[in-house]
Amino acid sequence: MERNNCEKTSLYLLLGALFFTPISAYVSIPLMIFSLVFLLPFRKAPTFNLLDKLQFVLLGTVLLSSIFAVHKTHSFYAGSAFPAYLLAYFLAKALFNTEKRLESVSKVLGTLVLTVSIIGIFQYFTNFSLVIHDIPVVAPPSGSGRIASICYNTLILASFLAFSLPILIAFFIKGEDKIFFGIAVFLGLLTFLLTFSRGPTLALIGALFLFSLLLKKRAIAILILIISIILISFIGPLRMRFMQTFHCNNDFSRIIAFYAGIKMWKANSIFTGVGIHNFYLLFEKYALPGHTRGPHYIHCMYLNFLVDAGIIGFLALISVFAVALEWARNNYRKLSKNSSKSWMTAGLFGSFSGFLIHNLVDNTIYVVGLGILFWMGMGIVSSIADSLILNPKATKD
Repeated sequence: MERNNCEKTSLYLLLGALFFTPISAYVSIPLMIFSLVFLLPFRKAPTFNLLDKLQFVLLGTVLLSSIFAVHKTHSFYAGSAFPAYLLAYFLAKALFNTEKRLESVSKVLGTLVLTVSIIGIFQYFTNFSLVIHDIPVVAPPSGSGRIASICYNTLILASFLAFSLPILIAFFIKGEDKIFFGIAVFLGLLTFLLTFSRGPTLALIGALFLFSLLLKKRAIAILILIISIILISFIGPLRMRFMQTFHCNNDFSRIIAFYAGIKMWKANSIFTGVGIHNFYLLFEKYALPGHTRGPHYIHCMYLNFLVDAGIIGFLALISVFAVALEWARNNYRKLSKNSSKSWMTAGLFGSFSGFLIHNLVDNTIYVVGLGILFWMGMGIVSSIADSLILNPKATKD
């Protein structure tokens, strides 16, 4: 009985950590640590599958990069995000591992989407903000009206919604709690549009397109592309955001960052990189003359991690993402279509796809809360893959 109570406490703490992922990693990480404290005494010695082992390989490459970093102390400090991701991964694998618990995950995610959406929509029409002791609980909208809700940052809000909506749509299609998931999806999509974000918009379009193809709904996939083009064309602020791509100082600065990053990588160890989050510390040395104001990261996760962790780290990161994406696709095809596991993996396949598309032009794994959310998703995929091996009856007939 004590064991069951401890595991339930651990589960609730992890669900709480999930709720705070786009709001504050400073809340999510302590909740995960407490979740581990309650869970650890009753866990048996684990066995590790391929995706589990790749997580440790990735962590090892981060450690290797920090050992050979230009600024070692900063690299070790910034690299501490990856043990947090590893913790999120294995806790989600251990606790989000049954049909009922995955339904709880979907409802917590839906509740979070409703929360940030209601506040975001209210913010859009009232310019509402809340700053306490210089801490932006609800950041003021920008001059263009782009909202931030309680995620305090427009990009974090849009990225979170782009990741979450495919999962909520999957559970809406599943057919249970249609009103709850329908309202969450509707308000989430409306809020997403009010962020007027480019990268997350491409992510969500790609996520829903590939999600529809996975469900063998090719006509819907084409319709998604058509509707997306129409929305981008007719929503003025969103259209302007996309048009600015071709004549915007901010985007020119991204090109400068690409140039500095490639030059930096070539000038240092191409195998272990310059060190985690060392890019912005070294930017001025490798920047073009007259453009020495350093961004915190390159707006391309793949290039940024190549610069930070070298070829070894880059290959480890790509391996983790590729296996997670393929396992999500494979899980869905094997599972019975009336199960929550099936719809969760279908949604995660869309979410992962959108995440990887978005990070061609951004670097959201360096936003710790979003990284925790993504790694939790990978933990769920790993758990379901293991359950298919242990319980072949769960597969479709």
